[in-house]
Amino acid sequence: MPLVTPPPGDERLRRIPAGGPVIPPRLVALLALPVVVLLGVCYWWLVQRVEVPADHVLVLIRKVGAALPTDGPDGELVTQQVVLYPALLERLGAKDRTDRYKGIVYAPLAEGRHFFDPFFWERRLYPAINIAQEEIGIKVRKYGRPLPPGKTVATEPDERGPEVEWLPPGRHNLNPLAYEVLRVKPVVIPPGHVGVQTLYHGADPQDPNRYVVAAGERGVQPDVLPPGMYYNNPYVRRIDAIDVRSHTLDLSGADCIRFPSNDSFEILVDCTVEYAIRQDLAPYVLVAIGVHDDIRDKLILPYVRSLCRIEGSKLQARDFIAGETRSVFQKRLFDGLRQQCYAQGIETRSALIRRIVPPQEIAGPISDRQLAEQQIKQYENEMSLALSEAKLVEQQEMQQQNQAIGQANREVVAVVKEADQQKAVALTAAQQRLAVARLNLEAARETAAALLARGRAEAEVRLLQYQAEAEPLRAAIAAYGSGEAYAQFFFYQKLAPALKTVLASTDGPFAEIFRALTPERPAAESSTKGGRP
Repeated sequence: MPLVTPPPGDERLRRIPAGGPVIPPRLVALLALPVVVLLGVCYWWLVQRVEVPADHVLVLIRKVGAALPTDGPDGELVTQQVVLYPALLERLGAKDRTDRYKGIVYAPLAEGRHFFDPFFWERRLYPAINIAQEEIGIKVRKYGRPLPPGKTVATEPDERGPEVEWLPPGRHNLNPLAYEVLRVKPVVIPPGHVGVQTLYHGADPQDPNRYVVAAGERGVQPDVLPPGMYYNNPYVRRIDAIDVRSHTLDLSGADCIRFPSNDSFEILVDCTVEYAIRQDLAPYVLVAIGVHDDIRDKLILPYVRSLCRIEGSKLQARDFIAGETRSVFQKRLFDGLRQQCYAQGIETRSALIRRIVPPQEIAGPISDRQLAEQQIKQYENEMSLALSEAKLVEQQEMQQQNQAIGQANREVVAVVKEADQQKAVALTAAQQRLAVARLNLEAARETAAALLARGRAEAEVRLLQYQAEAEPLRAAIAAYGSGEAYAQFFFYQKLAPALKTVLASTDGPFAEIFRALTPERPAAESSTKGGRP
């Protein structure tokens, strides 16, 4: 190791190694301990710390650990799993060791502060599930065994698919990697309707050939729901709103009833039937018959035509023009229709015969009599018409006056609307200018931030350059103990190559330089050498 020898007699300077001072090992250990502790605290606080904000959850994915075994009876199922759900861990014998295997941790962590090493855990933040007041949430599992054929919901802890229980309105901390939440609106049954329930999940029906099964069995239920709002899981139960209000069926025109009378005359009848679905048999009607169009085509029309032909064939053609026989025919039609439809779940509330068209051969004399009555009414109407004409003139004048007032009002409305449109156009233009100004301001801010960041980066580079240049000089000065010793050494190095001769005289300005650098010697030593300087 090269050594530097200070001038003789300088006790302040000692032999200093060129590599720098040697620090004792004990001092190094004492200084390293707080540094290690500080680095550990910084790593724990800055690297392992996870801040979970409000309305969020933390999902952990373990990176290290044993892989899920695939050599058991559930090997094929295990290879398809990434979520370490409780049933799977229990089947693998690691119910209390959730950190034994690699994969997604089943239970998420709520908001707050948590500490997990990123080298061992992957940390993901997800928003919490918030169910609005007017909806419910259906949990659909993403893990477990596939559902067997015919099953719509997951009832076992290791089955994949929608669950039976639904989430009420509110906040729920769920793992989005383990569950998918479907938001479903409640079923609203309006007034005048009932709800027919069809269960997709339940016991197998004892008699599968029935339209309506027993309560609790899978299929159409016998009980109906009254009007209201119902939270319903569509994977468990379907609710169909059935209108049980009165409906009117008008049989006229092409749908009129045609049948022969007892004396072989063709009779045309226009009929109006009012009916409603029985609430206690609404499930049977929905399954066995259908909706109202099916009720009309499959039930009402065949029964009305059949009853009209049966009862009409018992009467003569003249009986349909007037008299009590017509009323009897209508009553028989209503009673027969009500009796046959009631057993099918349809309540017939009325059956009105509005018009009967008899044969022209017997309708002529009756038409003449009716024509004379109509002429009398016509004369009476003409008298009333003369009185109405006078009122008509007065109404026409009032109408013209009202038209003039209405025209003025329309002009006022047009002017007001035009002013409103101009105001809206001006407001839109101002809002556009404001938006452009905001965009320009945001761009200026981003430009200023970029310039500031670049300036800081350049300043840090310049500082590092200066530090790199000053570091060798500082190390050299530290090696010599002080700046003065280093300056003397530097002076000697520069002066020695240029010095060719040594002056014999100690007088003069040049000798003063050496005299300042050399300590004075004792007088006795000078005399022993013959008095030479």
